[in-house]
Amino acid sequence: MARIKSAWEIALEKTQDIQIDEAKYRSDTLLKDGMALAGGYLNNTDQVLDVVASKYASYSTEDKAVVRTGMVNTIMSNISLPSDDIYQMRFQRTCDLVNLVTGGDAQADGLMHQIGDFLQQYLDAKSAFVDRMKAQIQQAMENNPEGVNSAQYSQIISQNLKKMDSQYGDALENTKESLRQLLG
Repeated sequence: MARIKSAWEIALEKTQDIQIDEAKYRSDTLLKDGMALAGGYLNNTDQVLDVVASKYASYSTEDKAVVRTGMVNTIMSNISLPSDDIYQMRFQRTCDLVNLVTGGDAQADGLMHQIGDFLQQYLDAKSAFVDRMKAQIQQAMENNPEGVNSAQYSQIISQNLKKMDSQYGDALENTKESLRQLLG
């Protein structure tokens, strides 16, 4: 009669030849450390940049390159079109991180200022569009209250905002690509 193996024995047989790539594991860990370092700074307004800089500086030169990549990935994922003026504080913290990982590179600093101006321009354009649409709707309601189709206005506003988001989003992605190349 054949012996029945337990699930534990079967699992051990299947995993006995698995090798761990320690270099890959270390690289992944350092990448995650960089992402956590940058994300922690961006998400915790009480965290001071000097603490992040100190932790970043504590890595060896080789490890720092991988940690930097994780930080850059987090920086890049946090640059997006804002929905309100609250983005400014977070964007400033993003600029701080760019300054940290570039060592104060003037070109990167200039590009971040351009991105900041662009994001403010986007918010201003969006606000101006909404204000114009409100004025048009109000004027239409005063002229012909029964003839105003709110669903039609809503659809027009939505379509135009999507178009604006798309245009600004494409321009932002192009600029982010320039930043990514600069950050390496």
